[in-house]
Amino acid sequence: MRIVNKIRNADVKVNAPPSKAHTLRAIIISSLAEGKSIIRNPLFGQDQLNVIESLKKLGVHIEKTIDTITVEGTGGKLNPVGDELNVGESGVGMNFLTSAACLSEKPITLTGTGRITERPIGEVVKGLRQLGCKIEYIDKDGFPPIKVYGGSIKGGIARMKGQKTSQYFSSLAISSPYALTTVLLECVDTMTEQPYFDITLQMMREFGVQAQNHNYKQVLIPNGKKYSAKDITIEGDYSSASFFFLAGAICKSKVTVAGLNPGSKQGDKAFLDLMKKMGCVVSLTADGVCIEGKPLNAIEQDMSNLPDMVPPLAIAAAFAKGTSRLTNIGHLRLKESDRLLVSASQLNKMGVNATCDQNSLVIEGSQNIHGADIDPHNDHRIAMSFAVAGLATGNQTIQNEMCVAKSFPDFWQRLEVFTKSR
Repeated sequence: MRIVNKIRNADVKVNAPPSKAHTLRAIIISSLAEGKSIIRNPLFGQDQLNVIESLKKLGVHIEKTIDTITVEGTGGKLNPVGDELNVGESGVGMNFLTSAACLSEKPITLTGTGRITERPIGEVVKGLRQLGCKIEYIDKDGFPPIKVYGGSIKGGIARMKGQKTSQYFSSLAISSPYALTTVLLECVDTMTEQPYFDITLQMMREFGVQAQNHNYKQVLIPNGKKYSAKDITIEGDYSSASFFFLAGAICKSKVTVAGLNPGSKQGDKAFLDLMKKMGCVVSLTADGVCIEGKPLNAIEQDMSNLPDMVPPLAIAAAFAKGTSRLTNIGHLRLKESDRLLVSASQLNKMGVNATCDQNSLVIEGSQNIHGADIDPHNDHRIAMSFAVAGLATGNQTIQNEMCVAKSFPDFWQRLEVFTKSR
């Protein structure tokens, strides 16, 4: 349990943590590459640690220091030292390692903990089967745990749905350079979370493979070019930085975040545009990206490509004047928690009228918000968003506070800059 008190410092400077998405992709791609890669400034969240341990079981030699990860690439030939991978609660880990395990020299079982067995993997399995891979469900069709028989990815055409997440396409794309023939991925509906797929293609290019993306409908991955080792530095994470920007917005304070790449492919940098739309002042200074909180106005926004920004935006909406509507977010019901239901229920505890349906979240801004006992349902982004809300209300209690370790292990230490005496 963690109690969050009211903000005391109205002009705060903080460094952005490393990008979760870039770190995960760099670890997996470098494991498939030829040669030794060095990943500098990585994020050591729980997802990353679980993926590293899983890759070690796939026979990849990985060493960690306080600020680097060194990976001895396998050239796409995985020789496991175990027969089961436990990805914890990492949906990215489950999706991405399912494809990688198809390059294993022996069968591998993939499992996890928490809600991971409730998060669908059917599209990944369907796509890989179309590429000639043998995969079986162990318990329930369409969900982990699964058994991947390995051997190879033959190649060809895989048709999948992308409405729930772009992770399915990222998964197959990352491992497809090692298919026996060229791979064509076809999205039969509309791919959500497109910026995350952009990060995947960016990281593939960094390691030497150029995939062709035709409007997120067809993605061609050649098999004649493999990954090469890389010395790479991970950029700052806009997703995690959003919590600092949120603090500035709802506490009407000034917050500057250093270490962010203004030209980043990260879709979540659009959170700054949303804060501007709601009334904040955003600027790029010599010290970093700066936000100055002003009176907030309600917002109506399609959030299909910014799923991780829904919890912090919902908090901003609670402090805004008017009624906000966040739409096209039905896929958030399949995250670490049902983020629509949990966001609404916990805002209700704080005196905010918030409701959700299958695809949207509606929040009526309130002038009478108060602290409450918040249950984040083991969801890191819910916990962090409501913790920041506590900076504005005071007396906010966050249960199971260490669930933030999934993406932001030192969140609580960094949050103290807002409340500590100088």
